[in-house]
Amino acid sequence: MGGARLRRQPRAPDAGPQLQRMLAACKTMAVEERTSGTAFRLQGATESGAVFAITCILHHARAAADLTTAEQAVAEQLCEGRTLAQIARLRGVSANTVKSQVRKIFRKLNVESRVALVRRLCP
Repeated sequence: MGGARLRRQPRAPDAGPQLQRMLAACKTMAVEERTSGTAFRLQGATESGAVFAITCILHHARAAADLTTAEQAVAEQLCEGRTLAQIARLRGVSANTVKSQVRKIFRKLNVESRVALVRRLCP
């Protein structure tokens, strides 16, 4: 029953109070501990009666702290959508060095893809 994913949109300056009212009436439907953090699902209804659900993950701060400075820099550039070749060129190292760093990042953060990395680390 996979729900549609919405793209993050910039929030209107006056959306805060409306969002606060919506979330205040939400019920917690599930809480799950994951390796990346604590996931919880909220369910509620808008003022017009439309039902919605939100899944949030509170990531463990220590995950990114386990990376070396070089790995953090590579992870940030992966989050920006750069290729391995671009990262290597920007950092002044070989593509093989970047590949090795990416493998270590994936292993340390327990992710298997760039998409999972971005979901885990990037705003």
